[in-house]
Amino acid sequence: MGRLKSLIPYDQFQLILGSLLGDARLECRSKSIRAKHTARLRIHQSDKQKDYVFWKYTKLKNLVSKGPRFTQVWHDKKRNKTHFSWYFHTRSNETLGLFQKLFYKSRTKILPGVLLGSLEPLGLAVWYMDDDSNNGNNITLNTHNFSVVEQKILQKLLLDKFGVSSTLVKDRNKYKMAIRHYECEKLINIVRPYIIASMNYKISSPRNDLS
Repeated sequence: MGRLKSLIPYDQFQLILGSLLGDARLECRSKSIRAKHTARLRIHQSDKQKDYVFWKYTKLKNLVSKGPRFTQVWHDKKRNKTHFSWYFHTRSNETLGLFQKLFYKSRTKILPGVLLGSLEPLGLAVWYMDDDSNNGNNITLNTHNFSVVEQKILQKLLLDKFGVSSTLVKDRNKYKMAIRHYECEKLINIVRPYIIASMNYKISSPRNDLS
């Protein structure tokens, strides 16, 4: 764990950790048994989050060969609306390979308990920008892809390290984390210094992105 943290700058470590708790994914690029274990980080967000993608790119620029690219995701025939997104990925390297070993099991993303204690406000803010929904009364974190047991570990982390209580709420056949109104202010005060301008709607109450 200490070795991994020493391999990259603090800001990049927190950005990668927060992104992997959120929407980002790691793609293993090692094909041969004898090859070194490497991976690349893929960042992919909707067109609405273009500024956020470019912010991440700026922070990770020394690890990237090509800048963010624009792509069509899908076309909604019913509404005659085409959805677009922005994405980029880093070069493959062994450091990201270490992250991949911790975050994945048989190509499924898992929660790496050994890394969670290293999450700081910057990493929490990245996770929040990636993965939250703020309706002005409560915040939900889209943690569906983690098991209930893993989400309970995340709940304990939020409470023990950041003093923020949360609950699990059912969403169809899965669960996700929710932070009730009286706890939202605690979380927002922690992440506020790291929220980029285009994401200010996520810390506004009432929301200003629906007008």
